[in-house]
Amino acid sequence: MKRTLSLFALSMLTAGQGFCGYLEDGNAQLAKGDFDEAVVNFNKAIAQDQNDCRAYVFRGYIRQTKGNLDDALADYNKAIEINPRYQLAYNNRGNVKSSKHDPAGALADFTMAIQLKPDYAEAYFNRGLTKANTGDTDGAIIDYSKAIELNPGFAGAYYSRAIMKKKKGGLDGAILDLNRSIAIKGNDAFVYNSRARIKLAKGDFAGSLEDFSEAIKLNPNFAPLYNDRAWCEFLTKDFDNAIKDGTHGIQLDPKDGYGYSTRGWARQEKGDMAGALTDCKMAVELIGTNSPASLGDQGMVDFINGDFKGAITLWEKTVQHDASEKEVIATWIEKAKARQNISK
Repeated sequence: MKRTLSLFALSMLTAGQGFCGYLEDGNAQLAKGDFDEAVVNFNKAIAQDQNDCRAYVFRGYIRQTKGNLDDALADYNKAIEINPRYQLAYNNRGNVKSSKHDPAGALADFTMAIQLKPDYAEAYFNRGLTKANTGDTDGAIIDYSKAIELNPGFAGAYYSRAIMKKKKGGLDGAILDLNRSIAIKGNDAFVYNSRARIKLAKGDFAGSLEDFSEAIKLNPNFAPLYNDRAWCEFLTKDFDNAIKDGTHGIQLDPKDGYGYSTRGWARQEKGDMAGALTDCKMAVELIGTNSPASLGDQGMVDFINGDFKGAITLWEKTVQHDASEKEVIATWIEKAKARQNISK
């Protein structure tokens, strides 16, 4: 989930307060997305008054957005040196530190921003993201909940809290949060995709398929969406459409092994052993032989090649790694055992 950088809040600080023309012009250009011209004006503003902390934060935001993290960090440091109580600078510096893989530093900055502005919803949200990334699921939920309390229309906070609830096994609560996120901002493909995955885990295949399709409508060029819908179609034994969506995903991203995986399994179900073998081998190659996510495909390769014992061993490991595939894999384990008995 994208971190919030308080651009709107920053713009409100300068609007109509009589700051120098360079700063106001730069801010107007920044609001329009004209970053290069904005930087020119912020540079002029800083040259005119090197103690104007806002100009450094505006320029830091642009540098951060363009990926110049070290320069952005320098600007935020300077802003805080000038005004140690500038909560916006701490929030945005926290985002840079998080991007630079300094979670401890990021947490310290978000916490300082919150101490300076206790109703700072964005800082709670950003601190929640950092906690989530460091494995502090409960702490992340607390921060997302506080962000929602402060800003009930914060769609991203509902989405992020849903992901944490799902991680803890609270599927119903996660769906409620995703419903709220969609009600606030109904054009985010990834929110629909996340809800589709949870519905799939709950066995709501029709609802899952509907959400996957809506996600694809919103973002038709993102391969994993097709791969996810293909898996839903596979589980409902719609193998033709699973092959079709798997193929579409592969066309969009030939290096995404999951499209090959689902298409391979669907082809096997359709009796296309040669195609299934080729796809499953490609899936293993792209996902990685040592990745637990490729164990199922490795097992299918063994199954097609007649190594039923090897397939059973690999599929049992698959279930240990991902219990959500237990039902599908159990069916194939039984098929492998049956073939194994016949071959004896």
